[in-house]
Amino acid sequence: MSNSGNGRLPHARDELFDVLADETRRGIIRIVSERSPAGITKVDLATELAARTTDRTPAAVRDEDRQRLLVDCHHRTLPALFEAGLLEETDDGRLVATDHWAFDDADLVAAIDGSTDDAETDLDALFEALSDTRRRTLLSVLADQHEPYSTDALARAVAASETGTTPRDVAQERLERVHSMLKHVHLPVLNDAGIIGYDAESGLVSYDDHPALCERWLADTRDRRSDATRGKALKAATAVLRSASSR
Repeated sequence: MSNSGNGRLPHARDELFDVLADETRRGIIRIVSERSPAGITKVDLATELAARTTDRTPAAVRDEDRQRLLVDCHHRTLPALFEAGLLEETDDGRLVATDHWAFDDADLVAAIDGSTDDAETDLDALFEALSDTRRRTLLSVLADQHEPYSTDALARAVAASETGTTPRDVAQERLERVHSMLKHVHLPVLNDAGIIGYDAESGLVSYDDHPALCERWLADTRDRRSDATRGKALKAATAVLRSASSR
């Protein structure tokens, strides 16, 4: 077992959710996890994956389908899963799941397995939306709010949370950069994933209860000082949102 995937720093979560934003990679994780700790060869993995994606038995898998997936595994899917610390290759060439913290999260495992409450959930879009630290910060700021808020107030709250300062102390230049990125990049992505409601014309943003999203996925594990600073920033950001909404 490897400990390489246990980090929960922002960049590690970015990488994890980016890797999970692909149905084929999630399928590989499922198969390798089922076969661990004994492991599975790459050929057997490609055969099993082809069987599941083409609705055939492993014995009925066509050679061209197996070969296509072997090439994809070699060049695209497995390198990303190794880099994220979710899988590793043993000395005898078998693939096994690591002790990455993601495998201890029952809700995350259920999402990887496709066992969500809503069969129509676009998991690729969900995990892609979560693969950016700023988007997770935005959601953590907005998650406790129960009504729409302006993009202006939200940008100030996010900037304050990122810098560990008070909302009123956020530099105007930074505030403008954050506001621009929210408006043109992050809010549209989150809206398309069904995690928030965003009206570009009015600039109002609201938090939606996505059926497959667990709010604990938004938190990054840091040292106690960072957690305390982040907590104060989020409380202050919430106050800014409420103040802005009452004007």
